[in-house]
Amino acid sequence: MVSTKADDGTPPGPEFNHLETTPNSTAEEILAAERSLSVLQNAKIHWRVLLIGKSPSSSVAYTAGVVFAYDTVTNGASISMPSFLLYFGEMGPSGPYLPSIWTSLWTAMSSLTQALGAILVGSVSDRYGRKWPACGASAVTLVGAAVQYVAVPRATLMGGKMITGLGVGAVMATATTYISEVAPLKLRAPLQTCLVVFVLLTQGLALGVVRIFVPDIREQAFRTVIAIQWAVGGLAVIAWAIAPESPLWLIKKGNTEAALKVFKKIYGPNHPSLRLEHESNAIRAEQALEQNPDATYAACFRAHNLKRTLTVAFLYSTANIGGASFLAQNIYFLITAGLEAVHSFDVGIGGFGFAVLIILSSGAYLQRVSRRNVVLAGLALNLVVMVVVGALWWQTARGALWAIAVLMNVLISFQSAFLQGAGWPIAAEVPSYALRAKTLSVGICAQTFTTWLFNFITPYMYNVDSGNLGARTGFVYAGTSVFLLAAAWVLVPDTTGMTTEEIDHAYESGLAPRQFQKHVFPHAGNVGKAGDDD
Repeated sequence: MVSTKADDGTPPGPEFNHLETTPNSTAEEILAAERSLSVLQNAKIHWRVLLIGKSPSSSVAYTAGVVFAYDTVTNGASISMPSFLLYFGEMGPSGPYLPSIWTSLWTAMSSLTQALGAILVGSVSDRYGRKWPACGASAVTLVGAAVQYVAVPRATLMGGKMITGLGVGAVMATATTYISEVAPLKLRAPLQTCLVVFVLLTQGLALGVVRIFVPDIREQAFRTVIAIQWAVGGLAVIAWAIAPESPLWLIKKGNTEAALKVFKKIYGPNHPSLRLEHESNAIRAEQALEQNPDATYAACFRAHNLKRTLTVAFLYSTANIGGASFLAQNIYFLITAGLEAVHSFDVGIGGFGFAVLIILSSGAYLQRVSRRNVVLAGLALNLVVMVVVGALWWQTARGALWAIAVLMNVLISFQSAFLQGAGWPIAAEVPSYALRAKTLSVGICAQTFTTWLFNFITPYMYNVDSGNLGARTGFVYAGTSVFLLAAAWVLVPDTTGMTTEEIDHAYESGLAPRQFQKHVFPHAGNVGKAGDDD
């Protein structure tokens, strides 16, 4: 038996930091007891997973988020630097500008190779593990940064961005898989959310770094911004090199002795042997069900796995389809619309800070609102704000330009908190054990492909030498938001508190995703009971 009550029979308080067990406790009883505890209580029990270096910590995976975030900012914000515009741009009637073709290529081709890296690393990580492929991918970003730093022709700069993108896509796909495999059940979603927080924090800091160099019009200004990628990528190389291997990958390869050592690092005295037995049985059962221990990408698109794969790809792509590319290029867009460069950067930095605050406060609203409903609310909000941004195009007052700047950056915050902060943890929990690495690789590939697609076409919508829609580009993404709302209603489940086996059963039973919680927790009156997130 496992007890989660204090000696007087009352529920545990916040100071609770262990499970009361007996020698006859089973793994299922232990997992059920942990599921009844809050996130804070689980974090106190499993504090080892939160440390850097001494366990297969999810913190190691966050270095991938740092690499991804800094690359995103250097791709999007550096093209807005006056020094960059003067070096790579052309002179027009109203000042320097970047031709649409190169604005599209620089921001888009990196995303295309990110998609390639994400899809390639799925097979590599299934064969060689999570640790060394991620370490190698991080090293690739260093090579790409070097090419960008010395680039003189525009094409060479694009080539460097593509090399960096290859490594970024691979390490990001591996990191999401790694977190889902090392984190205890109740901590998986919060730790995936923390990955989004690390991305946003780094983007805000990186934008601050770029802001420092905005007044400097010398060539070295934008090259210094590029050079900082060596420090960021180097940190990831070191972190992954010292990280232990994923225990679930070790189990799938039959190396249970090594897996047990890793489980001991994660769980300490909290029954690592029983957990190893439970995970081993679950993986064997799933492989038997798949009738293919060596799962392939093709298996991701067969039978009930197709819906799971589409759901993962959809959740990783919602922000892009909803206009993230337009928002990410808001600094350059606002400068071309007439807002001073310094003010454009200042508003952008404030937007990232606001996003972090929203996500950090998500523990409060996720106790009362399911992650599925948060995603739906985020898409509805995206629709409304994009309509307002588009409508402000007809206002010529300078206040309208400031309103557009604020709205676009506030929407970045809400996309990050609602679509990524709530959606990405769901995506990480949806795949089966056997197909997790490949399914998440497909998801990251979809994310990076849609980033490439919309980064490429968006400048042609708003830029002065092409579509010249300006702020009316918001109407385009209001239209895509309608599609996203309909698709999310059909595809997105709420997986809070559900084990992989329960998610497997729900999909195999043909349940509508919106019914998952009612099926698994038929007596739960609200999301807090089904899967407490406080």
